[in-house]
Amino acid sequence: MITPKLSLVARIHNVRGLSASQRRIADCVLGRMNEAAFWGVEEMAERSQSSVATVVRFAQKLGYTGFLELRQALVAQAKKRSHSDERLLQAPEEAAATLLEVARRDVQNIEQMIHGVNEELMQSVVQSLKSARHRVAIGRGVSQLMASQLAYLLTQAGLPTVEGSPADFAAQAANLTSDDLLVAFSFHPYSTETLDAASYARKRGLKVLAFTDKLGAPITKLADATLPVAGENLLYSHSMASFAVLSHAIATAVAAIERDQAIKRSREADRVSRPQFVKDE
Repeated sequence: MITPKLSLVARIHNVRGLSASQRRIADCVLGRMNEAAFWGVEEMAERSQSSVATVVRFAQKLGYTGFLELRQALVAQAKKRSHSDERLLQAPEEAAATLLEVARRDVQNIEQMIHGVNEELMQSVVQSLKSARHRVAIGRGVSQLMASQLAYLLTQAGLPTVEGSPADFAAQAANLTSDDLLVAFSFHPYSTETLDAASYARKRGLKVLAFTDKLGAPITKLADATLPVAGENLLYSHSMASFAVLSHAIATAVAAIERDQAIKRSREADRVSRPQFVKDE
């Protein structure tokens, strides 16, 4: 159920059961928030390749009475974003000012990510990871970096997770069974290898957990559960900040299920690895 006090962005990330055309509207609105505030219902339908009736149903799905109330929310959201969006991909001249701007954007990304992940979804993700016999995380580009980070953290938390090799995702998925879990990271530009591996996994009865950047991303159609990760930044890339928070939260929640065992494993790992590091003075 959508809470009336939630912002437009939070409502979009919290809503469940959107149709394919409604997901296109959601992505269109999120991607062009300032412009969308000036669209009429017909233009929104045209730009999202949907119908006027679908736009109205989308507004009602978000908890608004209709399109006019949705548009009012868009106008309010655009006023908050107008000054920051004008500087998109334009870093300040001073390095210290750039640091502040990057930090400010990442705080917004973290807040947006938090609105998109509720207790039910987190519990489902933790349970899927915990109950799987094997876990393989795959992704290309920035997605590969995220896959590597989550695999490391889950292994630290007591769930050994393999980072898939981009050289042959399909072969790695072929070695999994219905008791295993494929964790697919798919961020723009979307890798066909990742999507093919996820599609193949689904055909073989495997569960697929997806991390992606928007509700209408291709991977969402192949996933049993999808975690949205905001990452707008000043570069032509996806910021890792909100994912770092999310991945640490997931690993911590996993470790907390068997807290005593997690502490014991951590101490044992520290004992074994200690000779490999320089001693503190």
